[in-house]
Amino acid sequence: MAHPSPTTTPSGTASPDAMFDQNHRLMEEVQRLHRNIARRPDGFELGVRWHESGVGVEYLYRQGQLICRAADLVAALDAFDAIGQPRPEVTAGPANLRVLEVGDRDAADLAEALAAALGRDDLVTPNHVLDSQVHSAMCPATEPVPSDGPVRDLPEPVGDRRVGVAVVDTGFVHVLADEAGYARFSAVSGDSRADAQVYADGTDRIEPYGGHGTAAAACLLAVSGAESTAVHVDSCLVGGAVDEVTVVGALTSAVESGADVVSLQAGMYTREHVASVAFAAFRDEVLAAHPDTVVVAAAGNNSSDEKFWPAAFDWVTGVGGLTEDGSARADWSNHGDWVDVYAPGDDVTVPFPNGTYEYHGGVTAEFTGGHAVWSGTSFATPAVAGLIARRMIEDGIDAPAARDRVLAEAAASELAGVGPRLLAD
Repeated sequence: MAHPSPTTTPSGTASPDAMFDQNHRLMEEVQRLHRNIARRPDGFELGVRWHESGVGVEYLYRQGQLICRAADLVAALDAFDAIGQPRPEVTAGPANLRVLEVGDRDAADLAEALAAALGRDDLVTPNHVLDSQVHSAMCPATEPVPSDGPVRDLPEPVGDRRVGVAVVDTGFVHVLADEAGYARFSAVSGDSRADAQVYADGTDRIEPYGGHGTAAAACLLAVSGAESTAVHVDSCLVGGAVDEVTVVGALTSAVESGADVVSLQAGMYTREHVASVAFAAFRDEVLAAHPDTVVVAAAGNNSSDEKFWPAAFDWVTGVGGLTEDGSARADWSNHGDWVDVYAPGDDVTVPFPNGTYEYHGGVTAEFTGGHAVWSGTSFATPAVAGLIARRMIEDGIDAPAARDRVLAEAAASELAGVGPRLLAD
């Protein structure tokens, strides 16, 4: 079937009113991502594959590019010949990846044709796009609600070890840090990249993803403490989305800079549900050379058991969400045997920009207290990363040993019908 662009309405058969409303909202969010991505310094055209039913997004991708590993390049170029398509220009990417520049040809259509010629789906793929959600709602599990705070945190851990953590997200908002008055932000390094899309140009209107990375950093520091933790916030998720090659570049920089723990509050679904080529290359080419680094990633907020990458890799600690008191899986959280641990992510108090926020449907709220209550695996994930850092400090151990200790604690508190559970207290 023809797949709609971000500026058209998905086709499909008639559906119930609730399904129509959901898809209408999803279309608005796709359009918002489309606009935000165009404003990135490395702006690109967003491609969207809708489910054949016309309801829900199957995956997002970067138009104009395909990717493969360097070892598969010859086979990939031969496949272009086999389907009668001009060979692409090839550029080098991080983690020994190769980016195939295909111009104005639709990258998803081309990937399908190449997969048929190659007899496999996992050799040449679209350059998929991650966002802080995807699939049926492109946002955290809920929209933020004004709060006066404060952030709820644990006492500082006691130990001699210092830990470096990288938060890969939308970047750090220094003015928000001042407004929130959260003392533990002192642990955020001065070279952290700023979030450039907090407010709409020339207004106090808060953009939908504004402050997401700062909130994630606070969730981490609330558990890890600040006295023995150094946090670097990377703003690769500009505008709420990033392609997998770019985020692998950010992860590579974090690992090679010496981060002990990396926390990623984003993920993606892929064409034919294949494991991400870019993240698999990152594991083999980068992380394998730095075995003392641990990666933690959000499992997503779609109430689905469909694998969400990179959280679904067995070398990533994938984090699902629990209710505020930890007594049940949050109804919005993804789940399945690929989720390693669940932690509270419902109604989390986080720093949030002051200004006007517009909800779906045009209702607005004024934020004046420097905080919000927000929900999603984006807020459970850094708490788990923070607990790994805390165990490193308290027990004087490396990141893999701390991760294993944290997961053992979670297994001992397993929630029936859900899985391993962490309650940071």
